[in-house]
Amino acid sequence: MVARTDHRSVSPSGPPAHACEVPPCHTGSVSYTTEVASEVLHVVRVNRFWMTWNLALAAVPAILAIPLFWGTHRRTPLWWLGVVVFALFLPNAPYVVTDIIHLRLDAARISSDAALVFGVLPLYLLFIALGLGSYLFCLAGIEREVHSVRPTVPRLAIELPVHALCALGIVLGRVARLNSWDTIARPVGTIERVFSTLTWRGVPVAFVLVFVAVWASSTVLRVLLVAAAASGRRLARGLRPAARSTEAAAS
Repeated sequence: MVARTDHRSVSPSGPPAHACEVPPCHTGSVSYTTEVASEVLHVVRVNRFWMTWNLALAAVPAILAIPLFWGTHRRTPLWWLGVVVFALFLPNAPYVVTDIIHLRLDAARISSDAALVFGVLPLYLLFIALGLGSYLFCLAGIEREVHSVRPTVPRLAIELPVHALCALGIVLGRVARLNSWDTIARPVGTIERVFSTLTWRGVPVAFVLVFVAVWASSTVLRVLLVAAAASGRRLARGLRPAARSTEAAAS
């Protein structure tokens, strides 16, 4: 968008034309920036509750994974009970990938491309990245636990069944609107809704689409995180000789 300028005539003895046009240009830019920021804040306010709630649910399995897989533990009946609870909540972490369906409505709420590019899209990217980050942390814990018993099991043989479990849970959450705690709070009703959902004709297609989305998005985020970590290590190694040279020169 181009800022409006004042095209009123100026007498020959007055200041140059561009000197009169600068303040309105500046005012127009500030006004446009304020308008974009207002639209972005409106989208944040509209989505803040469900995004915060879904991220809180996505954090639950990551929190459970710390004592279950990362800390010192024994496989007691209590530990296995914790694993069951962990499995029930695990689909909440990659579930955020399917929340991209709300992006279309949010894009329709705003009137400027700048608000979409610099506000709404980064908001959704951060939201999905946080949820998937929790999922990757859980995957790493599961792989650590499995490798403590069977060190030769390939990563893919561990991750694909987990992706499948989560894809099924996400489909049940999206279609049947089931929550993780419904299994305990309403077991009979949960079984009926699960059976009803699984007999739906579109379940195979939905399952495959969600499975691919979970696998692809988690793989992309892992690649980006590994690349960022490698770049950070190279940068740190490059800074150490420079720091030693500076200290030597100072001494």
